[in-house]
Amino acid sequence: MASEDNPRPDGGTVDGARGSTGLTRALTGGTVDLPGLAARLYLGLSLIFILAPILIIVSISVTPEQFLTFPPGGVSGQWFNEVLSNPEWVAAIRTSLLVALGASVVSVSIGLPLAFALDRYDVPYMGVIRSFGVLPILIPPVIIGVAFTSYFLAIGLTGSVFTLAVAHGVFYAPFSLVLIGNGLEEMDRSVEEAAMNLGATEFQTLRTVTFPIIRANVFSGVLFAFILSLNEYIIAFLVSGFTVVTVPIKIFSSLRYSYSPVIAAISVIYVVLTTLLVAVVEHYTGGIWD
Repeated sequence: MASEDNPRPDGGTVDGARGSTGLTRALTGGTVDLPGLAARLYLGLSLIFILAPILIIVSISVTPEQFLTFPPGGVSGQWFNEVLSNPEWVAAIRTSLLVALGASVVSVSIGLPLAFALDRYDVPYMGVIRSFGVLPILIPPVIIGVAFTSYFLAIGLTGSVFTLAVAHGVFYAPFSLVLIGNGLEEMDRSVEEAAMNLGATEFQTLRTVTFPIIRANVFSGVLFAFILSLNEYIIAFLVSGFTVVTVPIKIFSSLRYSYSPVIAAISVIYVVLTTLLVAVVEHYTGGIWD
């Protein structure tokens, strides 16, 4: 039987199949796990796909050019200075933060008591009520925006931070309802019973036992409403009545006239703000992703 060994530089031979297998094992650290390798490759490509737009926006934000160009022709912080020194952009940022803060309060004010009522009491037609509770997020934003615009016009309230915060808060209330409801369902009710057996009142039990357990769920709902409100455009455009200008409205109106890198700069500010907010909430709650 003919040998298929390949000659080595020193005069010896090495079996081709064993050589390639040894090389593969050396590269992979042992047994070849093709499904695991494919999964890691897919994960890596997914991370690149997610991070690439952010990295491109960051690089564009520091370009000295007058238009959105990639790759940038240099490094300059002029567009961040333009955002922070322009009264219109500063006002838009302030308005967006106020609307997002109000929306998060409205959202948790709706979701928290509704979640408690559905979890603690024998409510008739519980499934129907729960379905209505998550309905706003299932309706297209343009329909929600038209509905709120018509309603606020009918009662004489249009074009204010308050109306925009209410519209956003109602639209994102299902996040608080679902997240807080899940926290209550997963909670061990025996710890509440133990606290009440030791003499704690219902309010004391709620404050010192129940809330610390579901704190991460509550703040997760607040966080979702706050961040999504910061980025929401359709409802804001319809409800604002052309008198309230948030950052998304300002960005879209700016894009009608030019593609200035200032848009990339405000986008980077938004990314940094969102990341810091998530980090603070994660630290304070002890883990919103657990």
